[in-house]
Amino acid sequence: MYVEETKMSSQNLNDKSGFTVVELLVAVVVMSIAFAGLATMEVACINGTSIANNVTTGITLAQDKMEEIKSLHIDDPELDDNNASNNGDLRAGVEDFTVKGAIATADDGHRDEDIDADGNPGGMYTRSWNIAEDTPIDGEKTIVVVVTWKDHVVTVSSII
Repeated sequence: MYVEETKMSSQNLNDKSGFTVVELLVAVVVMSIAFAGLATMEVACINGTSIANNVTTGITLAQDKMEEIKSLHIDDPELDDNNASNNGDLRAGVEDFTVKGAIATADDGHRDEDIDADGNPGGMYTRSWNIAEDTPIDGEKTIVVVVTWKDHVVTVSSII
């Protein structure tokens, strides 16, 4: 019995199974490539989430303004058509992201510039709204609210 035990222990000492340095290096390279791919996907997911958040905020700002406008009486001065020349295309001019302030005359002069997600000053959004009287038929008004930011645009329209 003692001889067999000695034999087994000598077999374990001579066992050459295990990983070589080359095998370990190959495994490390493969894992590095896999983790680099995962990191790239993570960055893409973060960017996509940021864009989706901004679009949601733009839609919310447009819908909030539309609800505010629709709550006004039809004869309220805030619903006056200040620029009848653009009634064919109520979005004309308000999608230019670089035009701000006094030179932004394509809309009806209704705009909130540099607002945040709550509609307060200090953000990156510009909200414009345009009203066309007697469009599409007499006695009705078409309202378009356009929110722009960083080369993006969201539009909400309604007829009252």
